[in-house]
Amino acid sequence: MLIVARCLSPRGVFPSGKRFFSHHSTCRNEDVSVKPAIFFLPGEGHSNGPGHPEGLRRLNTLDHLFKRLAAEGKATLSEQWKGDPKNFYRVYEGPHLQQYLESLLSFPFPPGGIARLDPDTGFSRGSLSAIQATSSAISTLLQLRHQEGGLYFLAERPPGHHALSGRAMGFCIVNHTAAIAWNILHQDPEARVAVFDFDVHHGNGTEEILRGQDRCLFISTHQYPFYPGTGSGRDNSDRLRGEGILDIPLAEGTDDAAYHKILGEQVLPRLERFRPTDLIVSAGFDAHREDPLGGLFLTEETYHEIGNSIRKLDCRFIASVLEGGYNLEALSRSVESYLNGIGS
Repeated sequence: MLIVARCLSPRGVFPSGKRFFSHHSTCRNEDVSVKPAIFFLPGEGHSNGPGHPEGLRRLNTLDHLFKRLAAEGKATLSEQWKGDPKNFYRVYEGPHLQQYLESLLSFPFPPGGIARLDPDTGFSRGSLSAIQATSSAISTLLQLRHQEGGLYFLAERPPGHHALSGRAMGFCIVNHTAAIAWNILHQDPEARVAVFDFDVHHGNGTEEILRGQDRCLFISTHQYPFYPGTGSGRDNSDRLRGEGILDIPLAEGTDDAAYHKILGEQVLPRLERFRPTDLIVSAGFDAHREDPLGGLFLTEETYHEIGNSIRKLDCRFIASVLEGGYNLEALSRSVESYLNGIGS
């Protein structure tokens, strides 16, 4: 069975001319190991303030991992992304209200340099540059999706899945996952886009933005009751006309065995019935048992299983977007396990 029909150029060159640190596979099927292409955007200028769990240290930890994986030939790595206001609007104007985007571009910073967009979300003088750099990476992703398909991991900050169409929320300013899905749906009338969010927190922003989009399926597994208070499962419906919403609330203490059962009996069958051409993954690793912000008991084994299961879907384009994960060691181990699973 063909998993991803087209990957990146064997020369390892983006359409923009940007080069990878290592070589990329030129084909993919069940018997071929495929190297994920990692887009690294640490958002150095973005700050939520001192002591905040969502900080630059998270991406610094992953930087060491990604460089090692590239050196070992297990992944390709692209860095040095620069922001472009044109890409900012091009990528985010669909999923977000224009008034909200304009407010970010003209934000009046306080003397201290860090404002609060909500109680949990900071907006510093470098935040806009970080978001614009991510928009450039997403613009490149969309070009590659159109030209070649492939397998990608967007390692960015700030994260995005709580960001609503008109406001920031829960460490998130704009919604990268929803932006990728929205743009694919509106650029390709034949696309069927599935979004799978396995962060410990419900992907409320992504669900709100994609609600009502045709040819779209949204699935979220998350601890409940828990922040942000949505995703009880009582609202599972066909409000997303493509296939609907599948919110799967997980009780505190859910472990690997229980999650594997849910993955095999609920998540994968729904994805297979939907037959997506494209899969966008909100990859949050804060459901790990060592994470300080969650109450689930997953381990690296589950993240490998998720990646391996995703690999077996017949999608031409799979893009994973980093969301949560706040224990640095557990985050690094979990991301590596996930990438090994999805690329094996």
